[in-house]
Amino acid sequence: MAHFDSFVGVFWAVQEHGTAVLLLEHRCSLKEAEPYGNMLTCPHGHYEIWERWRKSVGDGRRTSVPSIIAVCEYEEWPRGRIVCDSKNTRFILYADAQILRRAALLSTICKKFRLPMDREAKWDNHYRSTRLLL
Repeated sequence: MAHFDSFVGVFWAVQEHGTAVLLLEHRCSLKEAEPYGNMLTCPHGHYEIWERWRKSVGDGRRTSVPSIIAVCEYEEWPRGRIVCDSKNTRFILYADAQILRRAALLSTICKKFRLPMDREAKWDNHYRSTRLLL
């Protein structure tokens, strides 16, 4: 059975010096998702979303995005993507290993994206970051 209230999308784990890890996410409903082979994925990529957020910080608009976005590149921080295998309606969370090693962070991601318990979590080399979470 499909989980129509779940989301696909992209996310990051960022951390300003001396603060807790913060999850930044961009979600798309399954209705907004686009097919990619057997997968349903958010049509917006990491670079596109990060740059949109960077612009909103830079032009002074009120935003809930932290200011760290203005001084960092999108690939510096641990990140990932959630897709849905439309063939068997199973959600797959691809992420940097730093994210996968943190049970509390994974739990937060699953809650934000409303993922079912039978989801998979996999390391993906595309999401390797240069910054370390403390």
